[in-house]
Amino acid sequence: MLLGADEHLLRSAYAVVDPHHRPDGVRGPGVLYLTNRRLRFEARATTGLVRDLLHGPETVTVFDGPLSDLTDVRVRSSRFGRAWLVVETYHARPAFDVLDPQAWLGAIAQAKRALPPPGPPGPVLIERHVVKVRCRYCGNLGNEVDGRCPFCGAGL
Repeated sequence: MLLGADEHLLRSAYAVVDPHHRPDGVRGPGVLYLTNRRLRFEARATTGLVRDLLHGPETVTVFDGPLSDLTDVRVRSSRFGRAWLVVETYHARPAFDVLDPQAWLGAIAQAKRALPPPGPPGPVLIERHVVKVRCRYCGNLGNEVDGRCPFCGAGL
């Protein structure tokens, strides 16, 4: 996993993603990463036995979401007693089987609290192009948007 310039790793662990959110070609467990900016899950993709032996297994990003996009994070218990970490965003709701989902829940909440508050939008740059046109009667330059020459009054 590549980290950004101001990004650092807070927590990582082996995890299994819910089969309903696993894309085709992803096999087995992967690694769930929590940084100070995002939550990311990477797993191995199967590209064929021969290609895996020759080039090594390929890693696929199954989930990558900024912490600011996480709308809800909770722990869901299943019928068989295993607890799942459920992460809800605007576009997806993956569930991860991790060893200690309560600790992950606390770490994600702490990382979200440490995010800088969203500030006002920066200054807006308005760019205006001024095109000068030469008057065909007096030969002076005038702005194209004016429609008339500022010197003789003729139409541009």
